[in-house]
Amino acid sequence: MQTAQGTKNLNQGVKECIQRRGISTQGLDATGAQQTLSNSVSKYTPQAHRALIAMRCAVNKHPFNFMADPLYIEEVKLLRPDVIVPSPRTVSCDINEIYVEGSKNVKEYFSV
Repeated sequence: MQTAQGTKNLNQGVKECIQRRGISTQGLDATGAQQTLSNSVSKYTPQAHRALIAMRCAVNKHPFNFMADPLYIEEVKLLRPDVIVPSPRTVSCDINEIYVEGSKNVKEYFSV
């Protein structure tokens, strides 16, 4: 088999996989994109990651120091090697900011 033929087969296999999974490639830069459980394509952003961590800590009552756990950091790096896991202090500040801003909305909602 020639090298060019092997590359052609690989590209054809990728194309068939994308079609089988129902992923649209229209206008999508695949860098950093991944398919979610609902078959939509999401793109990683540090802001979305920090928001998700803050919500998980708040909702599940996880300690902020969970972010400093070496096994958690390894898990994140396994899934996405270029990610910088926020520090416990950053998570604490993010949750405080969410609370402060959310409080303003609640106050405005209940004001006469």
